[in-house]
Amino acid sequence: MKRVVLIAAVLFVPYLLTGFFVVRGNETAVLRRFGAVVRNADGAARPWPSGWHYDCPWPWATVDRVNLNAVRTLSVGNLEQDAAAESGLLRTVDAARQAQFLSGDKNILNVQISVSYRVSESAVDDFLFSAVSPERRLRTLAESVLADAMLLSGVDFAHTLGRNELRELMTSRLQTLATEQRLGLTVDDVAIGNVAPPLRVKAEFIDVMNARADKETAINQARAYAEQRAGDARAVSRRTIDGAEVFRRQLVESARAEGESFTRLIGQFRADEQQGRRSYAESRQLALRRKYLDTLEEVLRKAGAKVVLDSGQAIDLTILREQKSGSSK
Repeated sequence: MKRVVLIAAVLFVPYLLTGFFVVRGNETAVLRRFGAVVRNADGAARPWPSGWHYDCPWPWATVDRVNLNAVRTLSVGNLEQDAAAESGLLRTVDAARQAQFLSGDKNILNVQISVSYRVSESAVDDFLFSAVSPERRLRTLAESVLADAMLLSGVDFAHTLGRNELRELMTSRLQTLATEQRLGLTVDDVAIGNVAPPLRVKAEFIDVMNARADKETAINQARAYAEQRAGDARAVSRRTIDGAEVFRRQLVESARAEGESFTRLIGQFRADEQQGRRSYAESRQLALRRKYLDTLEEVLRKAGAKVVLDSGQAIDLTILREQKSGSSK
């Protein structure tokens, strides 16, 4: 009897040791005791930190370990291959894994994306127990989100112009769906790996893209030329306006100076009359005579020929004609 008890004790001690379990530094653990998840007071699964722990021995307790720091990646779509098979025809991938999607403008595009995700620290129990295969369901959701995004986009937007917007849209939508369906996953990013037309129409697609690029180049050149001409016209207009403004100011300043000179001259006339030098009429007549002589001097300076006549004698106008003919020679 003692021998049986001793043997049972020897066997029971190693059995009790099966209750020890280790959680590595990059992992967290969820414990199931008698099939039920051990939870905190708030009802969430209790995370076991790294280190040595002990609970009920196997099979009464089961430990599920999850690496929360690992960034996982799954790919959606598989593009056609350019290499030719032995038959000489294009070799394509399995039809079930092809990445052909219909765009909003009724074009077919081969699209391949990569989804980067992690296990959510706050929903580890959802990842472990809510879904049979969270990764497979995430792949299905990613295909659905990609198909919807392509249907809302034109070929130009999806191929070149709107990749960043599509990436942000798919990332946000996929994260929302993953949360709603309790996959226990956090989607970090959706990277668009490649967008290309089917191989059979690749050459025509490239021709269309080149034509559109040439069109954009011509439009940009025309806009640049129009902006240059408009800039030149604005510069000429500005120079004309500035010149007119300078001329206006000169005329105004000249008129102002002449007015001030005339005002001073009238003041001088009145001062002379008050001092008894000469009357206002004599001063005015003297000033007009001087102005006449100045004007005559300016006119004669510009004349090509000059004839001096005695005002008391008759004038023979033929001398002016002879003088004119002589000067033309």
